[in-house]
Amino acid sequence: MKDLISNCFLCGEHSLHVAGTEEAQVMQCINCGYVTSTKYIGTIETNEEVKKLSSDMKKWAKEENGRVWIPSIITLPIGMLYPINKDNEMKWSFAPMVEIPEDDRKDFPNPQGGFYEKKIDTDNPQIYDEFIIGMSYVNDLMRKASTPQEPEIKFPKLKKRK
Repeated sequence: MKDLISNCFLCGEHSLHVAGTEEAQVMQCINCGYVTSTKYIGTIETNEEVKKLSSDMKKWAKEENGRVWIPSIITLPIGMLYPINKDNEMKWSFAPMVEIPEDDRKDFPNPQGGFYEKKIDTDNPQIYDEFIIGMSYVNDLMRKASTPQEPEIKFPKLKKRK
């Protein structure tokens, strides 16, 4: 199956990315932020994968087109975009990737025996009402991260001749 873009079954926008094969298909809406796959075929009550989700994810899950749809969690080298419960309502949050201060790294051991140097800062997230707004912010950050920055040229101060 060739990857395609279609109308989302949930929000109706032409932003549903469909990828994979008939046996292993993923559908991700870039507008509303919901995702489903072949492992979520069925209903919220009967699907085994849904039973493994957190209570918030179960609460936010939606049924449409014979599948269960859940909010996306997108993890990138610059941070993570994910759903959060804010005042008993689902919002979208972006937590940036930050350097761990060297003195604190001992609190972040990694499986290789060393320590992590960076972490996703979920203590200081940016909150968005809509997924697409958070995704636009992430897109801007990714563009800036991939664009080589021109070095600042510092010219010497010249003195005026008299």
